[in-house]
Amino acid sequence: MIESSIIIPTYQRAGLLSETLDSLVSQTECDFEVIVVCDGEDPQTRALSSTYSATFRLSWIFLPQNRGQASARNAGAGAAEGHILLFLDDDTSACQQWLAHHRNRRRTIANCERAVILGRRHDLYVRPAASHTERLLREAREVSLIDFHERCIRLDSDFSWFPHCGMNSSVPRAVFLAAGGYGSALALRDSGEDTELGTRLFNLGARFIYEPGAVVYHRNPRNLIDNHPQLANAVGRSDLYRVLNNQQRCVQTQRLASLHRSRHLRRIKERLAWDHPEAIQSAAKICRKLTDATGSRFLWRYWNALETSAEYWRGVKSEGVTTDSLSKLVGSPVPVLMFHSVSAPSNRAERDWYISPKRFTRFMAWLRRKQYRCLTPMEWLAGERPPHHVILTFDDGYDDFYTEAFPVLERVGLGAIVFVVVDQIGKSNYWDRELRLRSRQLLTLQQIRELHRHGVAFASHSLTHPDLTLLSDMDLRREVSDSKARLEDMLGSEVTCFAYPSGRVDARVSAAVAEAGYKNAMSTREGLNFWEDPLWMRRINVSERDSLPGFALKVFTGRSVPQHMVESLAHGAQAGLNVLPDRVSHALRGALSEMYWSVSERSSRLKESRLRRPERVPE
Repeated sequence: MIESSIIIPTYQRAGLLSETLDSLVSQTECDFEVIVVCDGEDPQTRALSSTYSATFRLSWIFLPQNRGQASARNAGAGAAEGHILLFLDDDTSACQQWLAHHRNRRRTIANCERAVILGRRHDLYVRPAASHTERLLREAREVSLIDFHERCIRLDSDFSWFPHCGMNSSVPRAVFLAAGGYGSALALRDSGEDTELGTRLFNLGARFIYEPGAVVYHRNPRNLIDNHPQLANAVGRSDLYRVLNNQQRCVQTQRLASLHRSRHLRRIKERLAWDHPEAIQSAAKICRKLTDATGSRFLWRYWNALETSAEYWRGVKSEGVTTDSLSKLVGSPVPVLMFHSVSAPSNRAERDWYISPKRFTRFMAWLRRKQYRCLTPMEWLAGERPPHHVILTFDDGYDDFYTEAFPVLERVGLGAIVFVVVDQIGKSNYWDRELRLRSRQLLTLQQIRELHRHGVAFASHSLTHPDLTLLSDMDLRREVSDSKARLEDMLGSEVTCFAYPSGRVDARVSAAVAEAGYKNAMSTREGLNFWEDPLWMRRINVSERDSLPGFALKVFTGRSVPQHMVESLAHGAQAGLNVLPDRVSHALRGALSEMYWSVSERSSRLKESRLRRPERVPE
């Protein structure tokens, strides 16, 4: 059986396609097939198919109509015999070890049957830049490729922070077909099909691994300036399609929210681009002419920002969207409040995690006075973003939820979701010893079933509350999958939500949670949930240290007062760096980044030493 199938979509570029096929002749690996899919009638490609002599297995598919790259790739995948699919474009050339690097990288990964490998791309231009604007645009694209490469290396080759599957990617054929292949909707054409499929694969539990040795050279024949507005317009249409049809609210589609939910100055710019695109584009043309005359990178940035905004919103509006319908689609941010034990703290450490019944009652009464209602994670996932809604979560399943928290919630009419450590039901919280928290009794199975009958939702907090990032793949799957299955058997209903123990999560853990069938997963990153990845939802810790005004601030903004101060300083520094020359800006960014991580590490050590400091015994 053939191991790998290389799929190359093409249309009216027989000369470039011939060079791509030539690069595959010299591959150091064998045992692969190449499937060329011509997306529509093309006499030159037909002529090439009859004259090209390949040393590898080569087949040709000619589609009757031009339906876009996604349809061509899907047709090639349907005809493929290899169990690994690799995708190339007809204007790329692969290095000699390209296929070998894809295969070798896959062999080093545990659970490789669900891994997507992405190689590195270099851009080659067939003609010199015609203007300063085009030169700066090329440089910006090259910088973005370098930044992507460096970030993947820094994150140990993992690029799950931006999942996509397209040119120079390899994916198991079974996983590709299970995900449904590329979306072939018109709104995704020419932009968006790679990231749209990547997001679906990620939500099915696929891992995304970067392999820098698998290099392809992209021979770009296009004029980037002419292609720039077309690309921005296509991205706007594809973003809207992904949110409306697939509920893909993620970092890739977050720009849709900038018209209503962004910082003040940016919101003004985006609103002007929506209401007056012609005026914005006229200003962009002036910036472009001045850039071509002076070579100013500062003016080029303004041209790029204005031109992109105008065309992006033009693409969104072309789908019949209004500001009102977009505002409804965007909705309001939803705070997810995180509680632990509702009991009076007995030491300093417990004040960080526990909350007294009196303070808890006061906070819940405030929510009731402000007419807050509880939203379930599944309702949030379905796209509901109403104002004055909140999600209440309780970690670990302490038995004081039964005696203290639930009576208060029932009285004020609020719901809750409780995350239980399945192996410890009816036992104690042994994992809290290192934080100097008391040994506490956890909910029993009888209490859980009674609370469940009264409308309390229960979800998994793993089997044993370990650090999931340190487990083997087998133990990780057991912690997330077995806990789900056992809890569903206990409750007789589906469990769709998971909370990462101690907030420890990385891309591998998140992929395992998705593979287990969870729809939502809670982290401990603070902030509001607005356009978040459903498997990395933010939560706001509430404890005895919070006053009522501080609690209200957290509900409104997702941040405490100190966090607001740090965030304001960071945004001010970012705004200042943007107006400085590139070399100075880059140096200062590096220095500030080092300072930030140094302060963060020192703060973490100080907090850890304080938590482990022995309590003074009262005389």
